[in-house]
Amino acid sequence: MKQLLLLLLLFTHSAFHAFSQGWNPVGARSASLANTSVCLDDVWAYHHNPGAAASIKNLSIGAYYESRFLTRELQTQALAAAIPLKVGVITVGAQFFGYEQFRNTRAGAGYSLKFTDFLQVGVQGNIQTLRLGGNYGSTTSGTIEAGLLAKVSEKWSIGFSVMNIGRQQINPLTDRFATVLRAGCSYKPSKKVSIYAEVEKQVMTKISFRGALEYQPTKPFFIRLGAQSAPVEFALGFGYQVAGFSIDLGSKYHQTLGWTPNFGLNYQFKKHEKD
Repeated sequence: MKQLLLLLLLFTHSAFHAFSQGWNPVGARSASLANTSVCLDDVWAYHHNPGAAASIKNLSIGAYYESRFLTRELQTQALAAAIPLKVGVITVGAQFFGYEQFRNTRAGAGYSLKFTDFLQVGVQGNIQTLRLGGNYGSTTSGTIEAGLLAKVSEKWSIGFSVMNIGRQQINPLTDRFATVLRAGCSYKPSKKVSIYAEVEKQVMTKISFRGALEYQPTKPFFIRLGAQSAPVEFALGFGYQVAGFSIDLGSKYHQTLGWTPNFGLNYQFKKHEKD
């Protein structure tokens, strides 16, 4: 009975988010905003919009953990790093979903470039592996992703990203890794408030609409709220920044399946001043 319930939960979870097809929105800040993240230009842009990473000015690293519906078999771990160059930013990242009987891995590298103060673009390649327990074996494929971020003004930004261009198959199966299209905008009515809106469309699922609010009552502290449709989920989270570290805590709530707590830790290195 326990195995049957676990399989049902895995199927339901995969149907909602297409995790079995190799993509999982990660990052504690993003999760606290109901994954309304196509315009976020922090180190986790590697997983959401390669174009947004071009805004990163300092070497940055991050780690993330999520326990979907408080179930060990649905846990997710992720890493991200951004390395600014004289021209452009190199990004690397990885995410791991599942447990020993069902493991999905996505890892790769990308390059982001700021063409003008208005337009940023980025591309990246990933190796995706799906491994099943027992005698079912594993399969590995490569995917390509791209994105852009347009900073229309100091207050407005528009973002767009495509995951898995070309709809790569999960060889030798006929199923495919998820192709995800995301478009959204951000608006900053003041220095302390940011508002986000986004739509997401996967080839095999309904359009998901998302909205979120980020409020900074004091300099190191953040409060985040978000909601999305298809499936309906609500999100709440907090962030605290100190001495280059960003500590983020949050949780999402599904009315039927329950809570999904998450935790993130980021570090941004300081630039060495020239003599």
